[in-house]
Amino acid sequence: MQPPDVDAAERKQIEAKGFRYFLSYSDQTGIMWIRRKKDGSCFFLAKNNRCAIYSVRPAICRLEPFTIIDFDCEKNRIELELNFPSACGCSGVFDGETLPIEEIGKAAQIMVQKILALTAKDLGLLVTDKRVAYESRSRILRGRVEIANLEM
Repeated sequence: MQPPDVDAAERKQIEAKGFRYFLSYSDQTGIMWIRRKKDGSCFFLAKNNRCAIYSVRPAICRLEPFTIIDFDCEKNRIELELNFPSACGCSGVFDGETLPIEEIGKAAQIMVQKILALTAKDLGLLVTDKRVAYESRSRILRGRVEIANLEM
């Protein structure tokens, strides 16, 4: 299962910036997804092509232009790769700027924690149970296979 775009703490930070009605509950799970504009772009993408909530953007946005492709629970290692085509439009990826490694690493950790929490809930186990970590890794890897099949 895909983790939510925002969790409760992230939602409060965004609301503190004055934004309301930015979430969509389009599926039966009640997961909080950021609404999209009619053109498919992010709700927070301003006319100047900048993020209106950049200083409080959620972990999923901080992780861009990367995506999690593996989580080795034995070594507590998260593997990332560039998320194409998102990476193509991301300033800093191809223009020689230094990417904020610590920020990206923290965002990846937050996203893995969200995946672990969802998996634990699905399995009815504590998040600390090793079976949750192994199933979470399996879900991440299955997601990669599904994406690869779609690209073929």
